[in-house]
Amino acid sequence: MVKAVENLTALTLRLHARTAHPRLGEWDLTTCEVLASRPVPGMADLISPNPKGSRLSLAIRRELLQDVELGATLHLRARLGSSGDILAEPYPATGDFRVERP
Repeated sequence: MVKAVENLTALTLRLHARTAHPRLGEWDLTTCEVLASRPVPGMADLISPNPKGSRLSLAIRRELLQDVELGATLHLRARLGSSGDILAEPYPATGDFRVERP
């Protein structure tokens, strides 16, 4: 059995679309434009190869997106999961998930 690599990347994204995630019940699957990405100190960075301006699909816990409109800028931390999905931190610390309204 292969052990998953602990990884985390800080992302700044523009939210373009969202829908219920097909496999994760309390999560939404989003499509976002990458505005910026940077490694989190002490963690592997498996997401940053997505260049600025590219589209990225990632899962975000639905509760975090309450009242968030399309076009909003999201600041969050995410990891590449063992299933290949990119997942935002489900319970981010204060300041690790922010929304700028459009």
